[in-house]
Amino acid sequence: MCNASRGSVGHLRRNLGLLGLVGVACVVAAHSSAAAPAPTLFRLTISGTAHQEWSYTASPVVEGDCQRTETSEGERTAKFGTRSPVLVRFSGGRVLPVTVVGIKGTVTLAGANTTDKSCGGPGTSKVADCAHTTRSFAGAKLRALSPRRGVLALGHVTNVRLRQAVCPLEPADVRISPLGPLTNLLRLPKEALRERKAARITLNARQVQRKTYGSPENGRLEGTAEWTFTFVRVPG
Repeated sequence: MCNASRGSVGHLRRNLGLLGLVGVACVVAAHSSAAAPAPTLFRLTISGTAHQEWSYTASPVVEGDCQRTETSEGERTAKFGTRSPVLVRFSGGRVLPVTVVGIKGTVTLAGANTTDKSCGGPGTSKVADCAHTTRSFAGAKLRALSPRRGVLALGHVTNVRLRQAVCPLEPADVRISPLGPLTNLLRLPKEALRERKAARITLNARQVQRKTYGSPENGRLEGTAEWTFTFVRVPG
């Protein structure tokens, strides 16, 4: 026979209810832990080439009674890549936010500048052929992350420190994209959707740039950029 009072029975029921809640919480926590495995580690290397060609006439400059225009014709090639692999994390077909550092490269440049000057009468034109030059940089950075499964978003390449070229003059569109045009959203290959089984993931990207300048400027700019992103699985 049970001699527990009504108060004791109520206390017991409350304790059992509390234990039930704790049990449910433990089950939920265990389920959450199982649904969110640790990210898979890869080492990323980047390599690429960008090529740009242009014939660009800047807006005329008024100098007293005269008007001067500068036309730049140039050909520029950048070759670049990561100095050493960068550790990145994959989770559920997504690349977790990472800043890729240590991108280095060289930029070759050739072309000519033409200066036209008119002071009301017959104008003059002077052409300056430019020597072939090579500039180098190191320490450039690129921010990357996956806003959703199966895609990779790229930020602007920063910290590309190059001395400014004067012969030929580089249009602003070239200076602000030192490693050529690149779309900011790329589709990851299917291997990235099952990253735990992939030993290697390779992503190739190619972007074409074409621009025609309108008055008071004049000219055209054409460019291509080809990038390769290689992810190699970290053992373990």
